[in-house]
Amino acid sequence: MKVAKTQRSQPFIFMWAQSGDQLDIERKMNLGFGYPAVVAISPTKEVFATMRGSFNEENLNQFLTKVMTGSAPTDKLPMGTMEIRKADKWDGKDAAPIIEEPEEEEEEEQMEEEL
Repeated sequence: MKVAKTQRSQPFIFMWAQSGDQLDIERKMNLGFGYPAVVAISPTKEVFATMRGSFNEENLNQFLTKVMTGSAPTDKLPMGTMEIRKADKWDGKDAAPIIEEPEEEEEEEQMEEEL
């Protein structure tokens, strides 16, 4: 929020998406390295820049300055359309952890160990 206020005189529009909600965009822009991820998109120039580095206020401001001065490395926007999907509003809570069921082999090994 502080960064948005600091950069309000610049031509930026900020949006937030959680991992998995915009899977089509994540895949087309190679954002599989994890979250949080910051991407600056220039539709008119058909390029985008991805912030590399730790996610903090100082690094984010430096990245946006590089974007504005043209010194941030860019990639071509993927060909074709990227669909922005409507997502549920975040409830402010962390998601419940996914509990995976052990596979049959693991269950058999556990049973053998117990005997």
